[in-house]
Amino acid sequence: MNLKRGILISLALYFATLVVGILLTILTKINIASPQNIPTAYWIITIVTTVILTCLASLWYFNKIKRNIKEGFKLGITFIIVGFILDLLFFFTQENAINIMKEYYSTPSFYIVLILVIASAVFIGSKTTHNSKEVRQVKKKE
Repeated sequence: MNLKRGILISLALYFATLVVGILLTILTKINIASPQNIPTAYWIITIVTTVILTCLASLWYFNKIKRNIKEGFKLGITFIIVGFILDLLFFFTQENAINIMKEYYSTPSFYIVLILVIASAVFIGSKTTHNSKEVRQVKKKE
């Protein structure tokens, strides 16, 4: 795994999901002060956008890295670890940090997102791409 590339793309993914989350919150006018009180529809929209953004970030990573399931799994884990570290940094700037973290990390929807982040990265990593030059060479041989 190209760790530096993985971490940099993880940072981009984190901030992209943060911006989309903020925009979604503003547009829907939902109070997210307590993750336990967030409507299911909001979680579903958040999950779908996270999966889309994770797939895009994974495509970006695999643009220069050989694809395979193991690389996809490592990338998914990297996304989660970097996200967790950034969550710690951001949450601990809040006044009631420990309670916010407990609430946020005790929500079942959060764990669904984590599983889908790994699954998305593994899925993108498992998809092989064919170079157009390789495809032409195969067709010539036939």
